[in-house]
Amino acid sequence: MLKQMEKRTTKERILEEAEKQFIELGIAGTQMKDIALAVNLNRRTLYRYFPTKDELAFEIEMIVMKQIDEYLSLKLNDISNETGYEKVVRYFDNVSFDDIKDLLKFTAEFDRYFQDEYPTPQLEKSFVRSLDPQKDQLYQYISEGIADGSIRDDISADDLFHFISQDFFALFQRLILREKHLKNEYCDQVDFQELFKKILLSGIRKN
Repeated sequence: MLKQMEKRTTKERILEEAEKQFIELGIAGTQMKDIALAVNLNRRTLYRYFPTKDELAFEIEMIVMKQIDEYLSLKLNDISNETGYEKVVRYFDNVSFDDIKDLLKFTAEFDRYFQDEYPTPQLEKSFVRSLDPQKDQLYQYISEGIADGSIRDDISADDLFHFISQDFFALFQRLILREKHLKNEYCDQVDFQELFKKILLSGIRKN
């Protein structure tokens, strides 16, 4: 039992340090030896927990996505009497990409870095399971809105959710990665976040 506790604690330390280094240095710029050194382990011990950097990065991506979900869900209280559409409005009222900029930046690099096979079949199952839309708060609100008539019903909840979530990540990842350049490319006066919300909400609302 003590060994299990020790392993779990060591794994948590590795993940905490890996998340820090991946976000600060990027996946390509982070070395396993530096993670091992920071948590006072030799590389052989580190590789017993995570045989490759790719496997460790996948674990961090799942943690980061969970942190983003928790951030988006944090302030949504006392909305039980609202329609599904009103809940979606409240959901996006809480979104500020500045608050999760580092997390979104990591997801952008993760998407570029991993374009081929998953590192292991086990990680593939865990990763896909972590993305289950039916566990997502936004998906639930969209489904409620279709059911109560406040959100258009000519598009399924699955399609609406995936379209919105993929567009959200694609847009804000690009804004974060090219933030300095966009200011000099005729986009300095555009409030992308407000426009995204306005266009999205008008598009899904049932007239």
